[in-house]
Amino acid sequence: MSGKPPTIREVASRAGVSVATASNVINGKVSVSDASRRAVLAAVAALGYSPNRAARSLRGAASRLVGMVVPDITNVFFAGLVRGVEEQAERSGYDLLLVSSNENIATERRRIEALISRRIDGLLVVPVRDDSLRPPREGAHAGHLPPTVLIDRGDEAPGLDVVAADCCSGAYAATRHLIDLGHRDIVVLAHSIGLNNIQARIAGYRRALEEADLAKRARICVGGHVLDALRGSVEQELRRADPPTAIFALTNGSALAAIKAARGLGLEIPGEVSIVGFDDFDWMSALRPYLTTVAQPIEEFATCSWRLLMERINGEVGPEGRRIELPCTLRVRESSGIARVQPRAVADAAN
Repeated sequence: MSGKPPTIREVASRAGVSVATASNVINGKVSVSDASRRAVLAAVAALGYSPNRAARSLRGAASRLVGMVVPDITNVFFAGLVRGVEEQAERSGYDLLLVSSNENIATERRRIEALISRRIDGLLVVPVRDDSLRPPREGAHAGHLPPTVLIDRGDEAPGLDVVAADCCSGAYAATRHLIDLGHRDIVVLAHSIGLNNIQARIAGYRRALEEADLAKRARICVGGHVLDALRGSVEQELRRADPPTAIFALTNGSALAAIKAARGLGLEIPGEVSIVGFDDFDWMSALRPYLTTVAQPIEEFATCSWRLLMERINGEVGPEGRRIELPCTLRVRESSGIARVQPRAVADAAN
């Protein structure tokens, strides 16, 4: 490898098309066939070619467009993040192109390709997986992407900027809060454990248990992404002979599942089971008891990621990826209380 950036001629040669066709694909021309477009985009990804750099040189001006990809636009966390980014874009004179990956790797790749074809100046992504935007070949830089910042996830995509929350410290504070209330049997409820941010929350939970000499009492309950499945998983924990006195739900969906499970079994919150969530949204303080939760800094996510992206677009930083970790805040409300002395059997509660 010479270390020189690939040229459009190399892209065209690899794709088996003319330079003009490759240029048309990179510039988003609609007259190109689907087969040629797929071949050119595959060559761009394989070679690490930067469509954004080429598009700028050909059109001579920025598009003032930024693309944004989120896993699920119906999720209140991502919806709040999008709202914050929209405000930043408006202030900076940019328009935002929003797409959803539906938590699917193939869909994420197609949507990013579609955004690049629109000649965006930059890209903000909440990836499906921490490694889903890893460069296409080992040791390569993420040059196949325009200036890009990852949010909340993406620790395994070298060369890209990442803005994340300090999930470990937030989870530690929540678990420590429950321990200080006398809880010794605390179950963690998660939809999955495949993401690094969820692993960090579990690590914070375990650290707090270890400090209190409770490490052997750790319980991790994984229920999947469907609300009813999450609810069923934690209900099984609550029906055990030694049920937990507290539930630490690692996502807002898990928190809702925990509340539904407790109420479905006739358990009082927090009298018979305390519940602490992760994320903070309006519904958590709309119905009693108000939910104790760890709030992620959504506004800071938006402002910080936008600042990093503008620095990338303006060429103000070097090629090395940066990682910024933002603090979380424990908000104590009504759903966490002093641990019950002796658990009431759920069989009795259900009758």
